[in-house]
Amino acid sequence: MKKHFLVTISNDAEILYGIRFICSFFEDISNHQVTLLHICRRDAADMAGTLSQMWNGPSDGIQGRLTVQAKKSIDKAKEIFSRHRMSIEQVMTKTCAERYGKVKDILTEGAKGYDAVVLGRRASYSLQWMFERPADETALAIIRDNCCTTPLWICPELDPGRKNVLLCVDGSENSYRAVDHVGHILDDQAHQHITLLHVETGGATRSAEIFSRAEAILHEYGIGSDRIGHNSTWGLTVAGAILSEIEKGGYAAVAVGLQGEKQGLAKSFKLAGGTAVKLIGKIEKASLWCCP
Repeated sequence: MKKHFLVTISNDAEILYGIRFICSFFEDISNHQVTLLHICRRDAADMAGTLSQMWNGPSDGIQGRLTVQAKKSIDKAKEIFSRHRMSIEQVMTKTCAERYGKVKDILTEGAKGYDAVVLGRRASYSLQWMFERPADETALAIIRDNCCTTPLWICPELDPGRKNVLLCVDGSENSYRAVDHVGHILDDQAHQHITLLHVETGGATRSAEIFSRAEAILHEYGIGSDRIGHNSTWGLTVAGAILSEIEKGGYAAVAVGLQGEKQGLAKSFKLAGGTAVKLIGKIEKASLWCCP
């Protein structure tokens, strides 16, 4: 099935980590569709510099006004796609001035039916405020009710030697939605295998039950048991155990539920995204898929 990805791009044509990741991860990116999203920041210094240098030349397939620096990034992105046999007709570009803040602008656009929102590592830092302010009811409303309805892929600098997906499951409904997302993305990617990871933090062992349900979901997408592995481990923190497994396995991506099982203080105060935000700040070399 054709997938449609929203990929954010900055003014820095040398970054484009999200573009590079999806081109390396998929066996044939030309089977899918991409929308590039560039948001011009609204702070005075940035706007003064960029709006005075608007690109007025041809801009086929581009919606909105285009700055000179944004055009360089877009041209570089299309060059990368062309090297991976992706037709320019499969790439749409949307560019706009910041309206509600870059985070909400990205997530609002991402809610329009994309399979994933793909962010370069630099863009991911602008998302952290949502997860690091758990008492902020506005932020929680964005996560739970409004914009954060599409999986976020956060892509650091590419490590070409990596492949396969580490899929973290904890028995929460949110983690099973992460399983569903991974199954949907990898249904026709036979070269990518999946390892189900359950981190034990105390109490009764539930790994067998959790793995069974997760594997059943993957089977619904035609992913056979020969592509699915299991790993149950223990760790003082879930994030720490996940980071350790990423390095051991050399995974290209790790998928987590944005709001998993809450324990201790996290359960008492209803914190959202605790493991995800720790991984955002520390993960290197592998893409992080945060699934709401």
